[in-house]
Amino acid sequence: MKYLIVKGWLGFGDRLESLKMAVAYAIAHNLQIYVDWRDPMWSHGSEDFYTYFKLVNMPVLNSLDDIPQDATYHPAYWKENLDKHLSYEFVKERAGDQLNLNILVKPFDADVVVYSCMGARTLYPDSSFFGNVFRVVDPRILSRVKHHYKAYPVSSSWGVHIRGTDRIKDRRRLISIQSIVSNVTCNGGMNKSNMVVVSDDKEQAQIWKNYYPTSYLVSSFNVGSSKGIHNMNKTEMSVAKDEINVDMLVDFFVLSKCERIFTTVKDSRFTQEARRLHPVVDRILS
Repeated sequence: MKYLIVKGWLGFGDRLESLKMAVAYAIAHNLQIYVDWRDPMWSHGSEDFYTYFKLVNMPVLNSLDDIPQDATYHPAYWKENLDKHLSYEFVKERAGDQLNLNILVKPFDADVVVYSCMGARTLYPDSSFFGNVFRVVDPRILSRVKHHYKAYPVSSSWGVHIRGTDRIKDRRRLISIQSIVSNVTCNGGMNKSNMVVVSDDKEQAQIWKNYYPTSYLVSSFNVGSSKGIHNMNKTEMSVAKDEINVDMLVDFFVLSKCERIFTTVKDSRFTQEARRLHPVVDRILS
């Protein structure tokens, strides 16, 4: 094995979980890694992983074109299809090709291993190794996160992630907010003066502010959709995908800085990864 190609899938929290496992695997086997996030869930044009991030302090592959022509692949399907990107349609179409490698542990008898970020993953409560290699490079994200850190005492605040879109129905908006308000309040929220809120749903964020009116709202874009923002195509969005990505990533890294984080969705990978990266967020943004 010489190279590991990581194909993106689903939302940012899922991508981070998968990427952390891929990074750990690449380090363990001394593989050059390339992260391919040109799929339609992440990119509607030129956006990819390297628009916003880079990997350092480990072997990296600068371009897919640098892979030798005679390289062998696992799964073999990717040898002639490395420019294909994951989508719901693609996954359904290729269901019989066994492209899902699941948890990366064992070595494979091939030069190039292509990991499609689907299925089971190894989770890493200690993300120190990832903080050593993962960096934000987009100046828009760095400057806006720095602005929020200066404008509000984020590091001593409680973070509140209010997830709407595909995770909440209209009739459950009020119930969802009441639930998180009760949780925060029972944990001493009435005695906590600093609250940071990130949300993809402006209506839910406003309901929250009815209970905690002095909360600091980070999110700039609140593009409501019953499908989830990562599932919206170009024609359904009034704002460029790149701008949505930047706003979401600013939300994530501000949330990661908070001393404690609450969410309306218990299994939110976005929130779970924000908690896991809290100890190394300054390194990631350095």
